[in-house]
Amino acid sequence: MSNTPCVTIVVAAGSGSRFGSEIPKQFLPLSGLPVVCHSIRAFEKTLPGGIVIVVLPPRDYDHWRTVVDNACAKAGISEPIYAKGGATRWESVKNGLAAVPAVVPAGTVVLVHDGARPLVSEAVISRVRAASRNTDCAIPAVPVTDSLRRLDDGTGPMSEPVDRSAYRAVQTPQGATLWRMREAYALPYSETFTDDASVLAEAGFENQVLVDGAADNIKITNPFDLAVAELLLKRSETH
Repeated sequence: MSNTPCVTIVVAAGSGSRFGSEIPKQFLPLSGLPVVCHSIRAFEKTLPGGIVIVVLPPRDYDHWRTVVDNACAKAGISEPIYAKGGATRWESVKNGLAAVPAVVPAGTVVLVHDGARPLVSEAVISRVRAASRNTDCAIPAVPVTDSLRRLDDGTGPMSEPVDRSAYRAVQTPQGATLWRMREAYALPYSETFTDDASVLAEAGFENQVLVDGAADNIKITNPFDLAVAELLLKRSETH
């Protein structure tokens, strides 16, 4: 493990309450596999020899571990390391970092990916990893295509248009070296921590770069997203 090319933490610990399903969205079937298993497979394929840590819901942890284990075995995906999630995404990533084997060098790149983004490509993963080596953090992002408006005070109907060209939509995986991740996640929790980049910035790691994400690196948040992901997978299988 001292020559581990990369560590990936796949965060799959959410309850999926916004999806409206009894089964958390990351475990719903997508083209014959649970959603999260597509994420696991993408990193195993792109980064052979790397370590993949999957953070699962603390509730019914043993059940979901069995579900992922069985699905990975059937699909020929190597068994990952598992960690138990927390009450927030921040806590889940922190627990994932704690599961990184002690022999992994501090300079190893760590990629943190949302398990509900099953279509992440080899190109996006490779770009983030490469940009993470000599910066404080690498973040995949895509241009905003919808028009945007800013609320005047957040309490009423008044708003004004903003220039969407000045904004980007952020995706995962986000990457940084292991020692930076550990130092950042040693901070106390703050509600301003919306992703890994925000945690790293709070720790003073402000040399953060954007790399090209991908329009099809969608996050499953509702049944429509799942249907779109199914269509995108079928299209990729026929090309």
